[in-house]
Amino acid sequence: MYQLKIKGMTFGVSFSFLALVGFLTLCGDGVRGQLLLCLGCCLVHEMGHLAAMMLLNVKAQALILYGGGMLIRRQKGIDSSNLDDCIILFAGPLANAALAIIFLLIGMRGAAGYNLFCAVFNLLPLSYFDGGRIADILLPDNKAVTLIRNIIILMFACLVFSVTLMGGLNISLLVTFVYIALCEILV
Repeated sequence: MYQLKIKGMTFGVSFSFLALVGFLTLCGDGVRGQLLLCLGCCLVHEMGHLAAMMLLNVKAQALILYGGGMLIRRQKGIDSSNLDDCIILFAGPLANAALAIIFLLIGMRGAAGYNLFCAVFNLLPLSYFDGGRIADILLPDNKAVTLIRNIIILMFACLVFSVTLMGGLNISLLVTFVYIALCEILV
């Protein structure tokens, strides 16, 4: 990873981001446009988190570009309330939802759909996602949250299996399932 420190703040670019940029140069225009739109949705999402952090005076220690968008790390040793944490976590999906509405109003349905998907996907109550972290703050060690997480993973597994049985392996769906499952196992 390449890093640069400016006034105590680390700005970084990971190898996965550079690999994504390289991959984008190899893609056709249609695929490249969709991937750039997805990356833009992720960037808007993270900017929502960052804006909330700034409003609540929670300092960021690092901003790192990686293949999935941008990672924001808080300064260590700075505590915030559970309410502040929930607001910061909810701000990312809220930014995507707001942008989805704007895109819908100006007739850009595809861009609206990507942003709405990003908002809803990140609100899933899975450990790695904003919704899961909010659930962990509001309902720590709750058996119902664990059950819901397991049901979501099972539903994704069934969806991947049924789509495959119907004659087509959807790589995006498979990658999403593997990502969700690994996030739950590793977190």
